[in-house]
Amino acid sequence: MCCNGVLFHSVLLQTGDSARALSAAGLKIKRKAGQEFFLQPCAAHRECQCAIYDRRPARCRLFNCRQLHRVTADETAEASALDKIAEARILVDRVNTLINHLAETNQNRALAQRCANALTTSDWTLLHGELQSTMQELETLLALEFRP
Repeated sequence: MCCNGVLFHSVLLQTGDSARALSAAGLKIKRKAGQEFFLQPCAAHRECQCAIYDRRPARCRLFNCRQLHRVTADETAEASALDKIAEARILVDRVNTLINHLAETNQNRALAQRCANALTTSDWTLLHGELQSTMQELETLLALEFRP
């Protein structure tokens, strides 16, 4: 979920990251206010794997979600972490289903951006309310269980 646009909407490049090399590897590097970054979902994320794993940016190399931290610190069992991941994926699937019912959105945008776009379409309906509450539930879970 760190690469597919669920956890993050962008990744800032760090000192030592070569924007030129990452661009050559297929990432679309952007610059704003002197910061270089690329948007999520990552262009190198293919079939739940990183196509540039050996050349990935520093932030990607250093990131471990809270679930991984807890497992490696023996604070939680792997099975419990997998249950949290499954819970998050169910919510992600529900959000995606609701978005798809409400609007066509750009699949190359982060989930939160796609959700926000879908919520601005047409007159407010029960699906809009369900999407808003499901996305809030997902964001709460991600903040508590996955993001640093």
